Amino acid sequence: MDFRHLETFVKITELKSFSRASEELFLTQPTVSKQIIDLESYFSIKLIDRTKRNVSLTRAGELLLDYAKDLLSLKKDMTEAIDAFKGLKIGNILVGASSIPGIYIIPQVLNEFRQKYEGINIKLMISDSKEIIRSTEQGEIDIGFVGTRSENKKLNFKRFFDDTIIIVAPKDFPDSISLKDIKNYPIIIREAGSGTRNCFDSALKRLHIDMKKNLNVVAELTDTEAIKEAVRYGLGIAYISKMAVENEINRGSMKTLKIEGFSELKRTFFIITKKDKSISPHAKALIDIVDSWRKNEKT
Repeated sequence: MDFRHLETFVKITELKSFSRASEELFLTQPTVSKQIIDLESYFSIKLIDRTKRNVSLTRAGELLLDYAKDLLSLKKDMTEAIDAFKGLKIGNILVGASSIPGIYIIPQVLNEFRQKYEGINIKLMISDSKEIIRSTEQGEIDIGFVGTRSENKKLNFKRFFDDTIIIVAPKDFPDSISLKDIKNYPIIIREAGSGTRNCFDSALKRLHIDMKKNLNVVAELTDTEAIKEAVRYGLGIAYISKMAVENEINRGSMKTLKIEGFSELKRTFFIITKKDKSISPHAKALIDIVDSWRKNEKT
């Protein structure tokens, strides 16, 4: 049994005629008759009483009719929903991002996406890179944006944009210090697992600096905005994305601190997707807008 058999059955009951049903369905009468025979064979019961002058339903046929109409209506709704999905008119996307792209980049990309595809709902989760990688691998989110690249073979990593990490200080701090004097200044760090922390830890390792022995860590914070506020109020110096503090530096509420022997750190953000999970048309459309944003940023 398939939907065509039910469509034929319903049409016959509506028109009370096999011949008229065959005309409207653009089928031959033998085909229409064969479909009803197949349907009766499937249920092992007679569904239609047919005479030369009349077509009527048996009690079994009356029972089937209501279900057939419901199924055909559901089929219509299902087809329209899938067509709308393919046409990017409805749907949902779950997006995960580490703090820097999640706060300073993705919102403007999502705004452009919503203007173009207003029927698609987007849920954005912001966490550290380690958690976003885990959630993407587990299939809990469709697309991730992270500031570190792992050796996870279950994920695709695609370059998103390059970032610069700088050291910032309260406005009344010196403009520059020597590397050996860094331990004399209180420093605020990101939590373990964040891309920013991983980048800074790698830089310390290259310089043979032990964080516990050579740095005066006064706070470990998980939020970029909290770190900015802590620096602005004089708690200490911090390493942070240049993108996140451009406004504060331009306003003079904090400054870039130059450390002799410690250059600006470069890192790359990545778009991540799960390898064995097909990318929906909605997610693909979002990635296309991200690619467009990236090209515009370069020009």
